[in-house]
Parts: sequence; structure tokens; C-alpha cells
Amino acid sequence: MVNIVICENDKNDQEFVRSKVVDILDDLNIEYEIKIYNSGESLIEAYKNGADIILMDIQMDGIDGMETAREIRKVDDKVEIIFITSFVEYALEGYEVKAYRYLLKPVKYDDLQTSLINCLNDINLLKKSIVIKEGDTRVKLSLKDIMYIEVQKNDITVHTLNGIYETKGTMSNFESEINSDTFIRCHKSYLVNLEYIKSIKRYTAILENDEEIPLGRNKYKEIKDKFFNMIEDKLC
Repeated sequence: MVNIVICENDKNDQEFVRSKVVDILDDLNIEYEIKIYNSGESLIEAYKNGADIILMDIQMDGIDGMETAREIRKVDDKVEIIFITSFVEYALEGYEVKAYRYLLKPVKYDDLQTSLINCLNDINLLKKSIVIKEGDTRVKLSLKDIMYIEVQKNDITVHTLNGIYETKGTMSNFESEINSDTFIRCHKSYLVNLEYIKSIKRYTAILENDEEIPLGRNKYKEIKDKFFNMIEDKLC
């Protein structure tokens, strides 16, 4: 079951998006529930954790989509947000709320289909977790919450949204267990989640929390290309 929220104040756009989402999910043979909201205020008031994807207009009367997303992020840091907008310049602002994609109006069916399918695939992947041993305790960590992993000899430190965990092992074993294109070996001592990179400067990745991660000289171009490709992919 996938839970979809559509927040759009234009009735025609709202019905178009709803009908196309239904067509896409029916073709994929996926069970779903769709909730419709006409304004940011009504969504904020009714929102409870549990939605998988929010498709939201940015230009709305009252509270706009960007401000609505900020309020949603206060209670839910996992839901994927796909913005619908006529203005590409909102893309930079969207990093603050971890927007998954931007669909430009008028929305094209192929763009909506591609974004929705990619998002569903990423959700299924990031629902995966790993289990690490910290002392005598086994800890289950969601891949989506891991910002980066660093290694010093056999000491592994896992940096997550919820805290820092220390264990023993090798980076190669962690790479194999995670097995996700979202994570990239950016340095012999670091494995970073691309979703948390805010910007890149010479041989350094700046994360959303302003931590700096070194980039190996032989990895710099590859990571820079993947980072900018990811940004471009978010703009449909």
C-alpha cells in the first residue's frame, strides 16, 4: 500500500494529477490511497505521519507549498515531496525541505510517470535497513537516516540523523551490505549518502548540517558529476 497526498488549489490541475497518478499506479498493480487537499493550511491541519509521497503545488493562495513543506518537515522527515511549479528558481529553495523532484507546469504525463516510479523505487530501497553491533547491543539503522560512514582502521562510525553509532568492521563490507547507488565511496575513509550533500567545493562535500566530507582526488569528478546529475534529475 502506498499513501499519496495531492495538495493543489487549482481544480483542473488537481484532477489531472489525481487521474494520472491513478493510471500510473493501476498500471503498476500497486494498492494505494490518495488524499486531496485544496490548500497548504488544510494539509498542515490534517497531516499525520504515514504518507509516502506528497505531490504539491508551490504557488497556492495563503500558505504556499514551500512554507507548507517546512511545516510538514517539522513532523515528518521521511515523506518524499514532489513539487509542482511554473518556476524553476524554486529548486534551490527546495533543498531546505529535501524536495525529491520538481515537475514543471503544465505537467507532462511522462514526467509524472518517471518521477513517481523513481520515487517509489527509492522508497522501497530506503525502507531497507542494516543492523550493526555497538558493544553488546544490536542497532537497526534505516538507510535513509544514514548521512555518512567513516572508517579508521577497523573502527566504523555511522553518522545518522538520530545520532552517531560506533562499531567494528570494514568499509567494503558496509558497501556490500548497503548496495545502493545513493551511497558513494567518496574517499578511502568515507561512504556518503548523496541525498545529504548540499554543495561541493574543491575536494570537499558540504552536507546539509554543514559538516564537511573530504573527496578523494580520483573520486572528485565522478562525485561532482553524480551530484549535479541528481540535481538535474530533480528538475523535470
